[in-house]
Amino acid sequence: KPSAAPSDEPSLKPSAEPSLLPSLAPSDAPSLTPSAEPSLEPSLKPSASPSDVPSLQPTDVPSLTPSAQPSDAPSDLPSVSPSMAPSVSAAPSSTPSAPPTRPEPQIEIDFTGFCLNFVNSTLPVTTYTNFFNILGDAMETEIINYLNPKLTTPGQRILSLAITEIDGNAVGRRLEERQLADRLTEVKYDLTFEQFCTRGNCDDATQLTQAALDFLITNVATLVNSTAFLEALKNDLVTNHNIDLADLNGMEKTQSGGCTPTFVVNSIFPMMYYPDWAGANKGCIADGKEDEYMRLNPEGYYLFDKLVDCCSRHYSWNYNECAGIDNAALGPDGEALYYPDWEGENKSCKNDGGQPEYMSNNPTAWMFETLEACCTARYSWNMNDCVGAAGATTVTGSNKWYPNWEDFVCVQDCVGDSPCGGLAESWDPLYDTVETCCDTKLNWVTECVTKSGGTSTGATAAA
Repeated sequence: KPSAAPSDEPSLKPSAEPSLLPSLAPSDAPSLTPSAEPSLEPSLKPSASPSDVPSLQPTDVPSLTPSAQPSDAPSDLPSVSPSMAPSVSAAPSSTPSAPPTRPEPQIEIDFTGFCLNFVNSTLPVTTYTNFFNILGDAMETEIINYLNPKLTTPGQRILSLAITEIDGNAVGRRLEERQLADRLTEVKYDLTFEQFCTRGNCDDATQLTQAALDFLITNVATLVNSTAFLEALKNDLVTNHNIDLADLNGMEKTQSGGCTPTFVVNSIFPMMYYPDWAGANKGCIADGKEDEYMRLNPEGYYLFDKLVDCCSRHYSWNYNECAGIDNAALGPDGEALYYPDWEGENKSCKNDGGQPEYMSNNPTAWMFETLEACCTARYSWNMNDCVGAAGATTVTGSNKWYPNWEDFVCVQDCVGDSPCGGLAESWDPLYDTVETCCDTKLNWVTECVTKSGGTSTGATAAA
């Protein structure tokens, strides 16, 4: 039994058995030695002073508030789940992108009528019925291979070479053997040559064309009596066209065909479109005379490959005239397009041809082929009134079902008698059947399907 009153002199040793009645109040002086086993009930409040020794294992429940300072030691592995939102740079790059790659000014020249003769006529036409077509293919390759190393001027190249005639006959026609007896075999070919201009506006095209002609006439002439060319041609025929080398013994010599080629400059380099602010200022032009600051700015702002892109960027207010479009405010069948009646009652769209000039000049941005498309784009907040104000009885919705929160029934997305409830707004949820609509949104309404005018399948259609 416990003593009736506490002793004035406490015992020096604890009792062998603990008291069955614990003290009613905690000691004013906490124990200096922690208990051997932790309490089964954790404290409701954290300790005033954190432990100097952190726990060996992390908590299963992460803290709701992030730490005030970052860890001195970053994690070794990245997060398993990436961030849901991308980072946003605070400032643009200090290094701008390079100026656009502008096509170098160039001229393209078609030379017609170069020719080369084979001295004797013992070519193997009778052995290979399509020999002249094969010869044409091989010559196209080997003449280019012969001339290319001689193009030492920067900006020059041979674009194409085509054999056109053999002995006055178009390539592709089989030549009669009697045509080849005891005569020269003349091969005529056309050549397309490219030369980059040395000035931005290509006003040196005439001089460059003459220089290209001189180059070609001089170097094509060296094909005559060229052993290197003849050997390369024979090797091509043997390697790529399966001609027997012994059948080419008759190809011993070439000479000039005595023909003089003609030439035509058929194209100047493609110029880019730019806004004509210094001129009439009604559209974009491409004449190679744009200001230097336009060339130095990124492509897509001042310089454009397509006229329509330049007009869209800088002349949207005068798009039709800029792009050279007539009657753009009409539909594909010549019908008037719909436009928002912002300057009138501002309730709906019209197609009476009374649209403002800026809409006519850029119908792609402001006008629509159907009333429904116009109302959806410009009056979505007042869709039913927009369609109704124009008296469009032919406009229909999806015929799906959506809840009517005023009458607590489901109605169809259509215009007409019940169960049509008018066209659904953009925020109305749509369901394929009346049952699904009632079960999902109005499941507490008794006989929702019947009150909504639906059938057992919910397939009531607009009248």
